[in-house]
Amino acid sequence: MTVSAPPAMLVAFVQIALLSIGAAHCRAQESGDVRSATVTETLRRDIQFLASEELRGRSITDETIDVARDYLRERMESIGLELDSVAGGPFQRVEIPVGSEVRNESGNVCRIQIADQPVVDAGLGEGFGPLGIGSDKHSVSAPVVFAGYGITSKTHDYDDYQSIDARGSIVMLLRKEPGASDPDSPFDGVKNTRHAYFATKVLNAIEHGAVAVLIVNDPDSTREAVQKVQNRIDQEQRRKEGLVEMLSNLPQQAVKNRAATAEKIAGTERMIVAMQAELESARRGVLGIADAGTKSKQSEKIPVASIARDLADRMLRAGADASLEELETQINQTFRPASRALDSVTVSLSVDLKPAIAVSDNVIGRLPGKGLLANQTLVIGAHYDHVGMGGFASMAPGTIAVHNGADDNASGTATMLACGAELKRRLEGVDSHRTILLIGFTGEERGLLGSQRYVEAPVRPIENTTTMINLDMVGRLRDNELTVYGTGSASELERVVDTVNREFQFNLFKVASGYGPSDHQSFYRVGVPVLFFFTGLHNDYHRPSDDFDKIDFGNLTRVTDMVSGVAFRLAVLPQRPIYAETDPKVQIRRQMTAYLGIRISEQNGVVKITEVTDGSPASKAGLQIDDQIQRIGRQAIRTSGDVLSWVRAHEPGDSFEIEVRRNASTVTLRGKLEKRS
Repeated sequence: MTVSAPPAMLVAFVQIALLSIGAAHCRAQESGDVRSATVTETLRRDIQFLASEELRGRSITDETIDVARDYLRERMESIGLELDSVAGGPFQRVEIPVGSEVRNESGNVCRIQIADQPVVDAGLGEGFGPLGIGSDKHSVSAPVVFAGYGITSKTHDYDDYQSIDARGSIVMLLRKEPGASDPDSPFDGVKNTRHAYFATKVLNAIEHGAVAVLIVNDPDSTREAVQKVQNRIDQEQRRKEGLVEMLSNLPQQAVKNRAATAEKIAGTERMIVAMQAELESARRGVLGIADAGTKSKQSEKIPVASIARDLADRMLRAGADASLEELETQINQTFRPASRALDSVTVSLSVDLKPAIAVSDNVIGRLPGKGLLANQTLVIGAHYDHVGMGGFASMAPGTIAVHNGADDNASGTATMLACGAELKRRLEGVDSHRTILLIGFTGEERGLLGSQRYVEAPVRPIENTTTMINLDMVGRLRDNELTVYGTGSASELERVVDTVNREFQFNLFKVASGYGPSDHQSFYRVGVPVLFFFTGLHNDYHRPSDDFDKIDFGNLTRVTDMVSGVAFRLAVLPQRPIYAETDPKVQIRRQMTAYLGIRISEQNGVVKITEVTDGSPASKAGLQIDDQIQRIGRQAIRTSGDVLSWVRAHEPGDSFEIEVRRNASTVTLRGKLEKRS
């Protein structure tokens, strides 16, 4: 995919941020307090930039991923790292599958025949658009049936297919579900059930014998899509204005710069023209190729496409004697199906797509080793991509908003950079240490693709890579709990972590396994020992609410210093850690969101309550000091960790049943967990 140059305001933003960080480095002194303050300020500046609205969530399908990439390169240069590891540069190209794209424009067309009326041909940009959730190449001609929202649900006593036979037909469906904006809708009010998902609708149509699916966008989503495209057009207009002003200020003798700027202006104008056509499609309700998600083995059996609302209205008026708006209103008000065969309508449609590939880059900086250990490598990595404006991998389905990714993973990226700066300082007087690679990985959110690319084409021999330290979501420490995965992935690693932690006194939750859904797994699978630092999943994960102002910078500085200490020891350790196999079954640790309201102690296999908070769920349930906890729900309690794990796995509002030993009796108490403040 060709990526246009970043907007001028983003370039300026990068330059201002880098100048500020450079100034902070220049002001840094070597005393502990001043150095710590400088580290904190640097972390703040890096995260503020990477999680800014201007970077639009750093999706690998958005041009801003290259702005983030260039920022990492400049920061690595400011640290003093060498940037020539990949053919003389810092960028390692990664090709990332992102769904489908048009193979042949003329091969994507929808021909509508209504009784004896003239045929209507709708092509790309003309009221029709193929969707990547369906078959890549397929042609079909068949009668049309209107199946409302395409839902079959016993739970809601609702079946759009009850009164129609869809076998051998092209099924036309409405997006979402009945009463999508109605709090009183039986379909969970304003929240989407699974029946609103494109994949559920397409699979249900296939089960009912459909040979193709035409999806009709809803009015609310249409308005949102129009606004999104208009915002992009406005942004490019501002960019063009900035370039025009830049050109007017360039001297006539700056021939090359004037030519380059003029070409950028022309390119921006071409982009605006293309987006104007996209805007017209959006106004008609036509979805983009990727808007319905990617195909599965089931959904790829039939072609799936989006049809303009005005064309759907024309077919319904002819075949159902009712307008699109009338049928939508009827279903949304009555919550009863209004499906029917469109006897006078036949559609012939063809789709011709191919796999789409986005190109992004890993960013690699090198701190050369010294002495006997120089040929060995220590990797410190963090992914800098995120999920953009929503859609793919978002935990807020249907939301079009910047998913800033302050914790995931601007926090890890900033920590990696700060560790690089600290290691350069600490290793200057060391005679023998391993070469250190700092790697900003792309494509992690698409399946660890950047780190997989690196281990397949390492810039230094993978067999000489002694350890990989991964930083992913380290910015929101709670209860002083720092989780470290991979402590059993090699000899020495747990001892190193414990030794360094004597200074920082984190409550370490150590997981032996080197597996898990982040970039360290790519290294562990090829025989490299790993450590993965993590402060836990939270309710803002992959949502627009993962914002800068929620980062705990004081504790992030502590985490950074802890990781720097571990990395320093692993850089100078005389004997390399010996790889060990671990259990591949890993559960990612969540932060506690629920509140029980007790303090506990553990001795000789007995877990005793030492304090009950007034007004807490525990107090309301009748728990008392000196109660010995035997069981919570079905889980037997043997350790304090058993209690914490149970609470961590539950949500506010969940009921609990606790069996305790009180004096010589067994007592069972019940209550509800509350939200943790």
